[in-house]
Amino acid sequence: MPALADQLHREAAQPMEGTVTSEDGSVVLLRHGFQASEGPMGHPHQLRLGLLLAGGGNLYQRTTAGVLHAPWHPGQFNVVLPGDHGHYASPAVELLGMAIDTAQWRDAPGGFPDVPSLSLRLHRDPVIASVLHALWSSAQADACVPGFLQYGAEVVVRRLAQLAGQPHARPPMAAPLSSRQLRQLQGFIEEHRSQPLDVAALAGVLGMEPTTFSRALRAATGMPPYAYLTQQRMQWAQCALSAGQSVTDVALACGYANPSKFAAAFRRVAGCTPSAWAAQGTTHPGPIRRTDADPASSSRGRGNR
Repeated sequence: MPALADQLHREAAQPMEGTVTSEDGSVVLLRHGFQASEGPMGHPHQLRLGLLLAGGGNLYQRTTAGVLHAPWHPGQFNVVLPGDHGHYASPAVELLGMAIDTAQWRDAPGGFPDVPSLSLRLHRDPVIASVLHALWSSAQADACVPGFLQYGAEVVVRRLAQLAGQPHARPPMAAPLSSRQLRQLQGFIEEHRSQPLDVAALAGVLGMEPTTFSRALRAATGMPPYAYLTQQRMQWAQCALSAGQSVTDVALACGYANPSKFAAAFRRVAGCTPSAWAAQGTTHPGPIRRTDADPASSSRGRGNR
């Protein structure tokens, strides 16, 4: 279990009802009922946000930023910022929450936004509420395309900056990967198709930092790394299935020990199940490339494994 998710599970007084973790482990979405509790709070580089679904009462937080003491009503969310250490006392609540390891922003232009005032009050915002509910609904329907959760976290962070009164600043456009770099990347994915690959491994092939690589890949293909990786694997899978290989063999060759997860990923890219594709044999003109595997090109809305 990724470190962030593991920490959240350890902190809960009882087993978590539901969590969804991004492919790189930097974002955790959760829905859970918490008993009334109090104790220390804060983490050097984690942002936590909790949208109250049910329950509520007086919430108390004393941190380095100041004091929050207010009645917490359904529809409101609280924010605990990175480095915001202190003490809390919370009523019994059911939350839809998000935890973000903000270390992923260390190489981004401007870094993580400075929004200290947000931790001193409760908030009601339709944008953040809608994003959290959409992410959770998609995860429960097994409809999250690769990179969806990370993108949702980016939207939440940008919205928090807006709520804090900061002007919206777009990061500068990255230079796209060249055709030669894309061929080199495709060759690496093909050679290591059955192995677990992360963004750092893909970036390392081209001698790039993960953040710079991700922006350059998106500029060249319109896709974040995990969506691109999944698309490349599924294009090979389409050809292998058409050539008569079994679904199980193809799934394993693509790095999926669980055939059902392979089937879900295949459907997102090809628009049908692997069995349906195989049943049509060699009638396909070639691999189908669906750009809606990219959260940036769809309605902006789990990993391949």
